[in-house]
Amino acid sequence: TDLTAPGLIVGTGPYMAPEQVEGREADARTDLFAFGAVLFEMISGRKAFQGESQASVMAAVLERETPPLSSLHPLATPALDRVVLTCLAKNPDDRWQTARDLLRELKWLAEPTAGAGDARALAVTSDRRPGNRTAIAALVSLVVLTLAGVLWFGFSRTSGPTGDRRVTRFTVDVPKGQMFFGGLNPNLALSSDGTQLAITPFPGPVSIRRFDRVETRALEVSATPGFRGAPLFSPDGTAVSFIEGNAIFSWTRPFYKAALSGGAAIKLADYDAFHKGDWAADGWIYWTAHYPGGIVRIADTGGTIEPVTALDIQHGERSHRFASLLPGEQALIYTVAFDGINSYDDARIDLWDLKSRKKKTLIVGGTSAAYSPSGHIVYARAGKLLAVPFDASRQQITGTPFEVLNGLLMSSNTGAAQFSLSRRGDLAYVPGSSEGGHRTLAWVDRSGKTEPLPLPPAAYLYPRLSPDGRYLAVEIEGPNHDFYVYDFARSLLTKMTTDGQSHDPVWSPDGKRLAFRSWVSGGMTMWMMPADRSASAVRLDPTGTRQSPVSFSPDGRFLTFDQKDAHTGDDAWVLPLEGGRQPQPVARTRFGEGSAKFSPDGRWIAYASDESGKAEVYVQPFPGPGPKVQISTAGGFDPVWRRSGGELYYRSGKHMMVVSMTTSPEIKASAPRQLWEGNYSSGAASSCGMPGVSSSNYDVTPDGQRFLMVRDDDSAVAGTRVVVVLNWAEELKELARTRSSIPNRAANPN
Repeated sequence: TDLTAPGLIVGTGPYMAPEQVEGREADARTDLFAFGAVLFEMISGRKAFQGESQASVMAAVLERETPPLSSLHPLATPALDRVVLTCLAKNPDDRWQTARDLLRELKWLAEPTAGAGDARALAVTSDRRPGNRTAIAALVSLVVLTLAGVLWFGFSRTSGPTGDRRVTRFTVDVPKGQMFFGGLNPNLALSSDGTQLAITPFPGPVSIRRFDRVETRALEVSATPGFRGAPLFSPDGTAVSFIEGNAIFSWTRPFYKAALSGGAAIKLADYDAFHKGDWAADGWIYWTAHYPGGIVRIADTGGTIEPVTALDIQHGERSHRFASLLPGEQALIYTVAFDGINSYDDARIDLWDLKSRKKKTLIVGGTSAAYSPSGHIVYARAGKLLAVPFDASRQQITGTPFEVLNGLLMSSNTGAAQFSLSRRGDLAYVPGSSEGGHRTLAWVDRSGKTEPLPLPPAAYLYPRLSPDGRYLAVEIEGPNHDFYVYDFARSLLTKMTTDGQSHDPVWSPDGKRLAFRSWVSGGMTMWMMPADRSASAVRLDPTGTRQSPVSFSPDGRFLTFDQKDAHTGDDAWVLPLEGGRQPQPVARTRFGEGSAKFSPDGRWIAYASDESGKAEVYVQPFPGPGPKVQISTAGGFDPVWRRSGGELYYRSGKHMMVVSMTTSPEIKASAPRQLWEGNYSSGAASSCGMPGVSSSNYDVTPDGQRFLMVRDDDSAVAGTRVVVVLNWAEELKELARTRSSIPNRAANPN
C-alpha cells in the first residue's frame, strides 16, 4: 500500500506520465502514456523524453512535447503521429481513454483497404517515396499485434478501480504423452500475480508457461528423465519448488528449489511422504514431510525442518496436508484426515493461527482449501469446487457453501485436487472427475468370463486368497489405509487393522498369520499378526525401511520382500523368520527387481526385472546358486505360481499369461500363452502401489481355474489440459450473488 499512497513518485523516469511525476492519482490512461513512450522508442530508436539526469527527464515529461514520429522515421505517417501523440498527451483527458479505443484506431490504420476518400486513409496510404505502402502496413500491423498482446495482457493485470477486470478463459495443453492424474499432490501452480503457470504432468519435467508467450518450456534442471511433482512458485515469481520421485514407488525423494532464470537446483530437504503447501513472503515454505504427520516449514534457502502443526492422535488424526496461507500470512488452512472416514470428501479443513498456535475447524466435508480475494474459501469435494464466505480478519466462516465448478480432476483417496488460485484471484484447474472408491473385485475364469464378488465398490488393492481358498485378505486405501478379511462362506468383511496405516497383506502357508507393511513407525516397514487377531502385530525387520512383504516359503521359514534402496533402486530380498533373521538379496542390481514369489516346492523364486529395458519374468533357484531362466518373452510382471504346482502366471499389459512349469529334478518351462485379455488394475493406485516390478494386484485359486482381479473404473480418470481463468475472483463474486447455496454440513460458522 505504501507504493500507491498519494504524494509518492513511483515509476521509471522516461515512461512516467505527468500525473505520476507529480504524485497524483494514476489510472489506466497512465499506462497508455507509458505505452506511447515505448511505441515512440520502438519506431524512432530514441526515448520520447530525454535528459542528463533523472530530474531533467522528469522535467521533460512535464514540460516538453515530443517531436512527430514522421520527422524521425521515413515510414511514419501523420496518422501514426496522431496515435502516438494522443497517447503522450500531458492531460489524461486528452489521451485515448481506454486500451480498446487505441486498439480500434490501430486496427483501422492497419486495414489495407481503408477508404481512399477518408483523410486519415490518405495520410496512411500516401508516402513521400512510392512503393512503401507494404512497409507502412507491416509497421502498423506490428504495432497492432504488440498492443493486442502486450497491452491486453498488461491491462488485464490492472487492479485499480478503473482497471480492466474482465474474466478471460483459455486452455494450456500438456505436452504429448503426458497426463495429469489424481495423485498425491496438486501438480499445477499459478504464480502470485497470475502471470505464470507451472505444471508437472506425469511423467514429464517441470514446465513453465508465461501467459505473455505462446510456448510452454521445460525447466532446464528438470529436463532429465524422472518423475517431478507438486510445483510451487516463490512469492515474487522468480523461482519454483518441486519434488522428485513419489512417496510410494521412489527410492530417493528430494525436495528442490530452482530459479526460473537458470542454474542448478538447490536441494532443500529429503521427504518421507510429501504434500504440497504454500510459500510465504518471509521465505518460509510450508509443507507436509511425513506420513503420518503435521505441517512443517523450511526456509527457502534450506536448513532445519521445523514443526508447525501437530497431529491430535487422541482424536484419531492421521495427516495434515495442503497448507495454504491466509491474507497477512499470520494463519494457514489445511486438510485433516482422521479415523473413521473412507474418503477425503469427508475430511476437515482446519485453521492454524501461527501466532497463538491455536487451531479451529472451519469446514467438515472437503479438501485442498485456498483463500480467494473475493472473500471466500474455495475447496474441493467429489469432483467439484465449492466456495464458502469467509471473514479473514475474524477468521470465521460467514455463510453457507455453494458450488462454483463441476468437473475437477481430484482424488478422494488422497485429497489432492488439481487446481490453483493466485493471490490476485486467478484460477487454473484440470478438467476431469474424482477418482477413488470405484473399484470392484471379480472372479475371472480361464476363458475370461467374469463374476463379481458381492462386495460394494471401494478402493481395493492387493487381493490375497488364503491357502485353503476360504478367505480373502484385501487392502482398502484412502484417508485410512487398513486391510480386511472376507469370509466367502458367510459373506462377511472383517476389519483387521485399525491404525489407518497398514497395507498389502500376505498369508502365511498355514493361513494362521498375515504379514503386511505399515507406516506406524515411519516409512514402510514390515509387520506380522495372527490371522485371528489374538495378539498384537510385531515388526519383522527392526532395522529395515521402505519394505513390502511379498511371499512366504511353503515351510513358513522365509519371507520374500521388496525393498527400495537409494543406490540400487528396487530390489528383491528374502528374510529368514528364524534364527538371526539377517536379510539376503534375491536380486540386487542397478536395475529394478521385485515381486519375488516362492514356487510351491520352495526350491525356486520367480520375480520381475527390467534389466533388458522392460519388465520380464525370471526364475532362479533358492537358496542358490544356479541358473537364472527368463520365462516371459514379450514383457511380463507380477508372477504368481499355481499353489498345486505345474503353472506360473504373469501379466503382460492387459493379457493374463500362463507358462507350464516343471521344477524337479530341473527347471523346465513351456512357451508362454495367453489365457485371456481384460482391463484390470495392475496396482497403479492413487496412493499405494505401482505397476511393473511391484507385488501383484491379483491372486489365483489353488487349482488355477479362477483369478481374483480388481476392476478399476477410475483408471480412465486423467487430464491433458489446464483451463486458466484470469480474474476468476470477479466471477466468483457474481456467482455468490446469483447462485443458491447448497445444503451441506460443511460450514461451521463458529
